[in-house]
Amino acid sequence: MNPALPPQPRRDTWRAHLPYDAAIPLNLRRWVTGEGSLTARLMAASTRFRVTRLAQAPQRPFADEWRTLGLIRPVPAITREVLLICDDVPAIFAHTIVDPYHARRDWPFLRGLGERPLGGALFLDPRVRRDPFQFARLCPDHPLRQALQQVLPALAQVPMLPARRSVFRRGGGAMLVTEVFLPDLTERPAPAAVRYHPGSGRSHPPAPMSNVQR
Repeated sequence: MNPALPPQPRRDTWRAHLPYDAAIPLNLRRWVTGEGSLTARLMAASTRFRVTRLAQAPQRPFADEWRTLGLIRPVPAITREVLLICDDVPAIFAHTIVDPYHARRDWPFLRGLGERPLGGALFLDPRVRRDPFQFARLCPDHPLRQALQQVLPALAQVPMLPARRSVFRRGGGAMLVTEVFLPDLTERPAPAAVRYHPGSGRSHPPAPMSNVQR
């Protein structure tokens, strides 16, 4: 009888580093772990970039979210979900939850953000701090995948999608931003770090190192 193998951790466990996975080719890994503004990198890698807002309303956080955000219990939090679209192809599913007790004071731009990228507002505000990234490989039964598959049902056939998340802080407020990387980014060349410059319609070489990357 062969000795029992130790249990393997679930793919969708959040970690400080993105584990090796043969299903994440090098180009996609560069997208997931790359530095600089993700919005600016997507703009640099596409001819047409846009944001489609899917939802923005109070929702109960997922089980692996509310403690990360610093809530003492899973109370409804302001939840924003968008697709970041490159050349008419969805590239990123972004899911943001905001501490409801400080939202109006510390994130005043959120209500009127509409279909503008969140990264522009965060990246340019010197009062915003970002915690280190966490990474996960999300299987189709993860709640974020379930939400995504309501909008893009064909993605239910994809066994794993890589994701990253980080907590942004401003004043006493906290915002957890999760980005799920979609199959388009497997082939779309990942550019070097660039910075977001609102209103110019262009991406720029990186400024001095910032603590905000999306």
